[in-house]
Amino acid sequence: MIRRPKARRFLLIPALALAATLVAAAPAMACGGLVAPGHAEALEKAVTLSAWHAGYEHYITGFQFAGSADSFGYIIPLPGVPAKISKGGEWTLERVQSEIGEGPLAAQKREDVALAAVPAAGVQVLQQVKIEALDITVVRGGGPDVARWAGKNGFDLTPDTPKVLGSYSDKGAVFALAKFNRADAAQRGLIEGQGQVIQFTIPTKAPWIPLRILALGKSGDELVDAELFVLTDDRPSFYPEIGTMQGMTVRADKAADGTLLTDLQRDTGMSWVPSSGMWFTALSLHTDAVNVTGDLAIDGGGPVPSPTGRPIPVHLGWPFWIALIGGAALLIREASRMRRRAERVRSTSRG
Repeated sequence: MIRRPKARRFLLIPALALAATLVAAAPAMACGGLVAPGHAEALEKAVTLSAWHAGYEHYITGFQFAGSADSFGYIIPLPGVPAKISKGGEWTLERVQSEIGEGPLAAQKREDVALAAVPAAGVQVLQQVKIEALDITVVRGGGPDVARWAGKNGFDLTPDTPKVLGSYSDKGAVFALAKFNRADAAQRGLIEGQGQVIQFTIPTKAPWIPLRILALGKSGDELVDAELFVLTDDRPSFYPEIGTMQGMTVRADKAADGTLLTDLQRDTGMSWVPSSGMWFTALSLHTDAVNVTGDLAIDGGGPVPSPTGRPIPVHLGWPFWIALIGGAALLIREASRMRRRAERVRSTSRG
């Protein structure tokens, strides 16, 4: 059982993680589009768990940030309207990371405060919550409309934002806009490098991870770097197939053991996790932005149904090949023995 960590502060934003370029040329991991004055803000690290069970997708993301902007935010495509925006767990992300032997990412104390609805032409405000220094607004609208609305609400956008958001809104996606205010953070005692925690629970027939948004505002040779964890009722299929995606590697593809599920189940907001019968997949994406042109559908999930693809191909290790070669040798030897026996029978018949 995992030990409960001290309360540290990281953001959990469902949908994958948010995208950015690191200040010191180190990669960031995320699943949304970073927007900040001058785009000087950067993610140091983000990790995402996309979990699906009994008709709901649970997006959980933690991140660390660095930079000098006074306020910054993220735009995150979602496959549907969240049924619930809730507190995130205190050790969920570090627990799934431990499955692939990586260090901890912790969480923090949270509080939810309702915000007043903000009217906007062409944009429907669906939900608003405040979690400490982070204001989260879920909206529906066309890509250019959402971009204009975001600009009027303090989001500093890159030139490609309307086009990228349009590619999602055309499919029926909604958007979560999360804005972090550094002045508010200072009053609350947060410091640079710390984030906040939130979980979106979205009713969907299958999960979906938006990847194209990771390249928002990036030049073609800038790095997109993300760690993606997937937890599903059955072994999932992916589209595009994992082997066809440049820079995508498989870190784990296995039945989730009872210890992992029990640890997750005991965390805040994770009581929905069953005690058995789930599949755990860990993926890493590390490639130039020019290669990130689509999203990742899991079991056909998405704002609109996607092809179902196939499960990750099984990589056969040396024990399999030794057994295969040994079996082939036995077959050859048996065939040779039977041929000699047939020749003796024919020779006896002729005699």
